[in-house]
Amino acid sequence: MLGLERIGVQSRLIVLMLLVSLGSIAVIGWIGYRSARAAITNAVQNQLQSVRHSKTSGLAAMLGALRDQVISLSDGKMANEAMVAFRNAYRNAATRRLSAAQEQELLDHYATVFMPRLRERLGGTPQAPQYLPPEPGQRYLQYHYMLHDRTSGPARGPLASAGESATPPAASAPDDDSAYASVQAALHERFGRVASLFGFEDMLLIDDDTLEIVYTLGRRPDFATSLRDGPYASTKLAAAVETISRERDRDAFKVVDTENYRPHDGQPVCFVVSPIFDGADMVGILALEFPMERIIKLLTGDFQWEREGMGKTGECYVVGPDFTMRSRSRFMVEDPKAFVEALRTSPLSRSVVEQIVRQGNVVGQLPVRTHAVEQALLGREGLATITDYRGVPVLSSYGPFDLDSLRWAVVAEMDVEEAYGPIRDYARKALLAATALALATTLLALVTSWLLMRPLTQLTEAARRIGAGASAVRVDIHTRDEFGELARTFNDMSASLAMQHRELERSAHENQQLLLNIMPAAAVEQRLGGDERATRRFADVTVLVAEFGGLEGLGVARHASTDDAGGSDTRALTRMADLVAACDDDAERSGVEKIRAVGGRYLAVCGLSVHRPDHAARTVAFARELLQTVASFNREHGTAVFVSVGIDTGPVVGGVVGRQKFRYDLWGNTLVFASRLAAAGGEPDAQGMTSVVRVTKPVHDRLADLHAFVGPVDVSAGGTESVPAWRLEA
Repeated sequence: MLGLERIGVQSRLIVLMLLVSLGSIAVIGWIGYRSARAAITNAVQNQLQSVRHSKTSGLAAMLGALRDQVISLSDGKMANEAMVAFRNAYRNAATRRLSAAQEQELLDHYATVFMPRLRERLGGTPQAPQYLPPEPGQRYLQYHYMLHDRTSGPARGPLASAGESATPPAASAPDDDSAYASVQAALHERFGRVASLFGFEDMLLIDDDTLEIVYTLGRRPDFATSLRDGPYASTKLAAAVETISRERDRDAFKVVDTENYRPHDGQPVCFVVSPIFDGADMVGILALEFPMERIIKLLTGDFQWEREGMGKTGECYVVGPDFTMRSRSRFMVEDPKAFVEALRTSPLSRSVVEQIVRQGNVVGQLPVRTHAVEQALLGREGLATITDYRGVPVLSSYGPFDLDSLRWAVVAEMDVEEAYGPIRDYARKALLAATALALATTLLALVTSWLLMRPLTQLTEAARRIGAGASAVRVDIHTRDEFGELARTFNDMSASLAMQHRELERSAHENQQLLLNIMPAAAVEQRLGGDERATRRFADVTVLVAEFGGLEGLGVARHASTDDAGGSDTRALTRMADLVAACDDDAERSGVEKIRAVGGRYLAVCGLSVHRPDHAARTVAFARELLQTVASFNREHGTAVFVSVGIDTGPVVGGVVGRQKFRYDLWGNTLVFASRLAAAGGEPDAQGMTSVVRVTKPVHDRLADLHAFVGPVDVSAGGTESVPAWRLEA
């Protein structure tokens, strides 16, 4: 043991070895973690970039094939002949009229079938007359080719069920003998076979002059309406058709961006549009509606995200130039209830959330204005870690997709939490290994350094106790090494600190008591906090100024024979001190703070250090006690002292005046007005002057229902401007 007690401070090298060991483990672990994180990040980003490029290429191939199809069809003989035939038959049908019963049946169909579906999908309160074609001939065609099939029953086209195929339910109406019926019978089934072969949802033939839809395969409410001034003139399809009509270019081609197309019950649809020429003359426009589900299945891998290597949270989606989705969200497909609940708690507007619920998907509804989308719509490609449309951190690969005048942003993303899952596993295992090594190294170091650390622990604990405020702390270390010498020095220092601490406490207590005798508690607190001037503005306090008169008789003894010149001054000073002390007692009982008493002037305030809502009432109560104190003093000493009290309520500024020899003072009109009222003197009566309490208007207004006042009377003191005052009745 004696040998161990002689171990010097050099034994601390054991601790240094421990730190070096732990530091090496930490550095190696950190380098491994950073390398693994970079490798995983690179792998995930490459995967996302590969998926995005693949989806972009597939999308370009799909829409490119669609472009070739629409151009090929619009240049074909069938489209040319059909356009001319349908346009002529449509114009001839303009003279046809429905009976009153048929008109009502068509209106009822809009009101009971079409409008409810629009309200269900898009919300609002659409009215049937807004969508009903204005021309009789248009209504005639809608009645026969949208409402009824060959069996004279209600049609089973897309108006009846938005999810059904656009396969034509019938070729012609049974009771239509117009030329349109013949054209419809000859061409309707041929268009149906073309649509079925190429997978189109609908095919529209549009008059290039009037932009009237003269034929639709799907028999929806846009049939026999004008895209220039009809109920659907504000659609994206109408804008594209207007452009094609104006350009009159044989090779023109337009992809109409996704929109919630009202004739399709407000479902999201896309169109491709191309002109139809007869030789050098443009005779019409062909519009093909292609199914959005084909694009969605391409982007989602037929909703098999994990099979495509996107893990549990990865997805690829498309955003349009209006910063809304053009495809489905994986999270709504997999758990629509949780997804909608998350949207309800997000900053997204309630109307948008409700529209997504009604629509059953996010296409054209969910805003996605992330950094990745903004950059992609600017034509840039890149990789970034961003916050996605759910507010979740993700790794993102983004880039543009361009076709004709259409630009979409294609984004492939995966949650950061999932992407970095392997690195978290690595970090957890590395942390466990590092912890085991650290424990082993620590145990070894503790075994070899226990005796060394014991005295250091005692000294540390003793120093902590002193830091916490303890005094006369001692440590019992009797070794003969450096720690023993340090312990003896520490004990001497502790004893010295204890003595100094007692002296400091005594001095601080004396200083604080002295300051409290000079200034209010609030000012003392400010000054001790470092504000030497302790200047502060008080918004609402009540100031009392008392001027004592008749003090010249304080030195007169009750028995003149015992009076002498030397004793007169001493007696006057003693009696004045007693009077001020009695006033101080009254102030303390009333909750009023004395500021100073100099000569015959006594200054006090209420609401300064302690906020008191009733400071005016307390001050007036204090003034009453002053009058009683002065009366008692006169009876006891046979004197004729009187007091003139002035009280005002309002803001003041308080602060310390002077540096070495200082005093606390108040400034402000509140003090000035109270001083003027006090300086007006006592009330004269038959015996001389009597004590009086005068208050200003603010004080009177606050206490008029508690005290009896006489006034107002203008009071002027010392030639100053007069002040309206009320006298407090005794």
